[in-house]
Amino acid sequence: MSKAVIFLAVGAAIVCLTLPALVVSAVFSGGGSGCLTSTLAGGGKPLRQWDMEQTAIAKAIFDVWARKDVPHWGLVIAFATAMQESGLRNLPHLGSHDDHDSIGVFQQRPSQGWGTPEQLARPEYQAERFFDKLLDVPHWQQLPLTQAAQAVQVSAYPNAYEKWTQDALQLAAQFSVGGQAPRGDPGMCLSSCPPPATSTPSPAGVPSVTASPPAIDGECTTLVRAASWLTAWNGGPVPYSANTDPSAYFGGYRRDCSGFTSMALGLAGPGLNTAGLAARSRRLEKFDLRAGDLLINPTPGGQGHVVIFDRWTDATMTSYIGYEQAGSGGTYHRRIPWPYYGTYHLDPYRLAN
Repeated sequence: MSKAVIFLAVGAAIVCLTLPALVVSAVFSGGGSGCLTSTLAGGGKPLRQWDMEQTAIAKAIFDVWARKDVPHWGLVIAFATAMQESGLRNLPHLGSHDDHDSIGVFQQRPSQGWGTPEQLARPEYQAERFFDKLLDVPHWQQLPLTQAAQAVQVSAYPNAYEKWTQDALQLAAQFSVGGQAPRGDPGMCLSSCPPPATSTPSPAGVPSVTASPPAIDGECTTLVRAASWLTAWNGGPVPYSANTDPSAYFGGYRRDCSGFTSMALGLAGPGLNTAGLAARSRRLEKFDLRAGDLLINPTPGGQGHVVIFDRWTDATMTSYIGYEQAGSGGTYHRRIPWPYYGTYHLDPYRLAN
């Protein structure tokens, strides 16, 4: 029996996940099929084992998610929904054993206007329709997973999605949290990345506090900490706040852009401001940016901003994926035009050791 590590390439990004962090492994025995196992950092037991068909379905959902530039929480919701509806399989119509005329990975129904049977036979098409409807749900990023999924699916079992939350978080981490391969050598990876930390629901109105991710070396540490705020506030992103009163902090950090970045970099709370971050860093050329670097405008008086660089969207380097804390919705992981929206300017930096 031989073992090989799957390298999941997403555009220019390569996700390398090795023990003791999150493991993605394929096991081949003769002509048998491979499997993907999600394993918790620190040697925990696998949450679930996905075979090659299920992994291919997950990759199709991920590709649509990345192309449509949906926030990270949307990928988690989509994975959990597909796990509940079909077990991450492209199911045909099952006749009397099926739910009316439901088919496919999200069990969408031709009679309800989701598409023709031929269209719905394609996982990519079903993922497109799922994300389109999810994005139309008001305030979906602030909703618990099961409520957001139910708003799209209108299932007879609205609470059934919740049990897949941890599996979906782990699978989303395998595909979307990781480093960028250095230019010219797609086989090289950054240090191993564990999955984002998850939060435990708290009573209504009380934000849940997420435990800090495991301490590891390398740029991936910054991305993992940044990703933890995407779901750390009762299952949704941490809201933005410019309030400097300690009672408004989250986990000891300000909830503005520079407080969030200071948290992700592992700096002391409540965090530096943008000018302080620039002073602690050295300027880079655009072409030297790598995962975990910063894009900063250090203008004082509340006019500055900072974004954590994740990866380029393609070889043109005209847009990138970044983490930021913004007033319009809190924590984001999204596509950003270079160097930022409109005429606002950001310069690339790297934190000095």
